[in-house]
Amino acid sequence: MDHFDYKYYLEKYTDLSHLDYDKALDHYITYGKKEGRVACKKFANTVTNITIVLHLFNTNLFDEMKSYIKNVIDVFSNVNIIISINENSNFKDEIIKIFPNAVVLKVENKGVDIYPFLLSIEYIRKRNIKTDFILKLHTKESSNIVENLKNWRKDLIEPIVNCNNLLIIQNYFKKYKNIGYIASQKCALPKNFDLDFKHNIKGINDLCDKFPHLEKEWTDFNGGNIFWISNDVLNSYLTPELIKYITERIFTGGKLPSNLTDKRIFIEYLCERIFTGIFCYKKTNILVNEFKAKYNHDNMFYYQILLIYNITINK
Repeated sequence: MDHFDYKYYLEKYTDLSHLDYDKALDHYITYGKKEGRVACKKFANTVTNITIVLHLFNTNLFDEMKSYIKNVIDVFSNVNIIISINENSNFKDEIIKIFPNAVVLKVENKGVDIYPFLLSIEYIRKRNIKTDFILKLHTKESSNIVENLKNWRKDLIEPIVNCNNLLIIQNYFKKYKNIGYIASQKCALPKNFDLDFKHNIKGINDLCDKFPHLEKEWTDFNGGNIFWISNDVLNSYLTPELIKYITERIFTGGKLPSNLTDKRIFIEYLCERIFTGIFCYKKTNILVNEFKAKYNHDNMFYYQILLIYNITINK
């Protein structure tokens, strides 16, 4: 049997915190292993360098974000954490209490998740932080009724940070050399999605004309801007000149207008398309399908997201 770390098991799975050692061990043997729960901390990947970039605009979601980050830390031994918060926020101490080695950036409240992400990328580069892949997270609270994504944030995040799925993802990181991005298939939108948003098409075309190094062809993109992305991809395409161009056009007038109703060109909506669409067009991109399996014991139901990985190589 796997080595069982009682303290680790209860700290990781707070729904079991009431169990004593014998009951916790019995739970793992009978149910936990089948549900994909991990009995002890054991790094699966000691070679891939990860940086988690989280924009924590809604600090009330820190507990949720904390659980996602801890899942990654359980699988990868080399993890850097950069968390951005509002410049007027006093939440830094709460973050450092949980993640003592995290870098906390105070940022101006503009550009939704794009502006903080660009600042985080610049931070990584200026300090030469060794990074192979970046996990981009933010505390999205909006829904996408059009695409039936009523809990858009969790639809975006949970498939790519589930413990079992991370074990597969880390293996892809080691096996494939041309990965662009990994994201939830449920939140992948086809290029023709923008047939109803012709202002986005014009904005992308104008951007590609201005920056010839960008790919002019692309097929799909991650709607919601939460994904794993190769740092090599960002280094190739997200040049200092492009960062400056985007930053100068960030929306500063409060809440970003809806792309559904406001037909102006907003750089934030273009970034949604360029990060995973244009940047990753010629890369191996992995979309994660969602399948839910249900376990019933002690009149309780446990849900596990099992994934089928579709590797699509855009050429």
